[in-house]
Amino acid sequence: MKPQDILPDNINSVEVNGQVLRKGSVAAFMANLSVIEQPVSYPEYENAVKDLIELTPVLETLGVFKHFRLRSEKAITLITDIYPHLAGKIN
Repeated sequence: MKPQDILPDNINSVEVNGQVLRKGSVAAFMANLSVIEQPVSYPEYENAVKDLIELTPVLETLGVFKHFRLRSEKAITLITDIYPHLAGKIN
C-alpha cells in the first residue's frame, strides 16, 4: 500500500469517530520527538511538547501505539502524565 492509497493527494484529512486526522500527523509527531531529545531553546522545546501532546490522541486513533513503542523516556513521561491510560501501551 502506498500513501496515496490511504489519502489521495487532493485529500488532507479524514474524520474518524469525530476526530480529524490530518495527513502528516505521524511525521509531525516524529519531528517533535526529535526536538525534545536534543538541546534546543526553551520556547522550541515547549512548542514541541505542546504539539506532541496534541498529536498523541491522533496517533492513538490511527492505531500507531498498537504496532510501535516509544523509546524516548522523556516522551513517555510527558505523554503518560497527560494520558495515563497509555501507560504500558506506548513503551
